[in-house]
Amino acid sequence: MREWIPLAKAEAWAMWRASVLQARETAQVRTALVVSVVQPVVLLVIVSQGSAPVGSRQTTEMVFGCVMIALWSATLWGAGTLLRREMAEGTFAALLVRPVSLLSVLMGKTLGIAALGLIRTVAATAVAVPLLGLRPEVPRASTAVMVIVSAVLSAATMGLLLSCAIVLSRAGLRIIEALGYPVFVLGGLLIPPEMLPAVLRWPAQVVSLRHLSDVVHESAHGRTPGVTPYLAIGLLTAVYLTCGVAALSAVLRRGRAKGTLELV
Repeated sequence: MREWIPLAKAEAWAMWRASVLQARETAQVRTALVVSVVQPVVLLVIVSQGSAPVGSRQTTEMVFGCVMIALWSATLWGAGTLLRREMAEGTFAALLVRPVSLLSVLMGKTLGIAALGLIRTVAATAVAVPLLGLRPEVPRASTAVMVIVSAVLSAATMGLLLSCAIVLSRAGLRIIEALGYPVFVLGGLLIPPEMLPAVLRWPAQVVSLRHLSDVVHESAHGRTPGVTPYLAIGLLTAVYLTCGVAALSAVLRRGRAKGTLELV
């Protein structure tokens, strides 16, 4: 048991360092700035220009939807293209020879992308909301912390899975394009699921960010969120991680079979 403690510390430190370095690198990318700062502010401006008055509860859900759209976009274009960028820059093979596992490094990188994206979006939203005259309900501190942590962890595992799936598929970038707006609509981030036809509501159940909106919905209505949404988020996050690990193994197997780890 004692032998595993130093190994666990090394893996945790590697994950932390990878997340910090990736966040610094992502901070210099203009596209990431547009996705995490400009996009949510523009969406808030659009939804706040309606002629009908909107209550604080509905405002809370609209603001949260804009934040989740920005987080999903950051996950798609940041974490989703992570492995392809590592291969294009010739750094993928170097990650394999480190004394820590590749999974820890990649998870750290996707955590850095998701955390930076959410921090930027929340900061931009916090500035834009009062300027636009919006008055959302402020959730309890415990609920806000749970939502933020769940969102970052779930987005990071989704990013790991996407980055491997995009490498394995010949139509990698097309996958990103195909998953953008359908998740916005069917995942309950843009349109409430109850407003969709019954046949289109089930895809929302496999999007963890959709269940986060249930937590915010209950909190905005003055109710304490139940455990069901959190269980759904935890289960889906575990599924994303399991599928991501399997996809990463497939990437490495195919790379070794072809004799190259740069152009898998």
